[in-house]
Amino acid sequence: MKAKFFLITAILLVISTVHLSFTSIKNQYILDSGHTFIGFDVERFMVGEVSGRFNEFTGNMTLDNEDFTTLKVEITINASSIDTNHETRDRHLKGGMWLDTENYPEIKFISTQVAINDNGEYIMVGNFTIKGVTKVVEFPVKILGPFMDPTKKMTLGIKADFEIDRSDYGIKFNKKMDNGSFFIDNKVKIKIRSLAYRK
Repeated sequence: MKAKFFLITAILLVISTVHLSFTSIKNQYILDSGHTFIGFDVERFMVGEVSGRFNEFTGNMTLDNEDFTTLKVEITINASSIDTNHETRDRHLKGGMWLDTENYPEIKFISTQVAINDNGEYIMVGNFTIKGVTKVVEFPVKILGPFMDPTKKMTLGIKADFEIDRSDYGIKFNKKMDNGSFFIDNKVKIKIRSLAYRK
């Protein structure tokens, strides 16, 4: 009887060990604002670009083990922290014709999926919200890590570049030049270089 009891106990222990070995470990990461860049470029007068960035934002990520298809990202940007290195232009961009930061103080991105395309690239899909309008965006993303950095923190890096059409988000102000071209392009190039630390 005792032998049977010990046999059953041993089997249960083996099953528990196998189950634990296949259980995913969800790691949480916090965006490091001091080592993250969220910027943009927009063609102006069709002969040059205006570049800018957002200086205030928060974000978090989760990742099961090291399976990048499980990566989930959520970023909240303070729209009023827009910085194009031109005070008058920044005030204008915060106004009602553009970001309307008084009524829409936040810009948000929440990922919904990460998949692998035929070229072996990771493609992130998510909901991007500006001025209360949410659109689905998808773009290639390069995921670096996780790795232990020199400060002994487990670190995760993400690089992404993609375009949005600002008119999709109700930012439609524009004027035409004498040659028929618009003052400012509707396409906005988004650039993200982020670093996050594991909690």
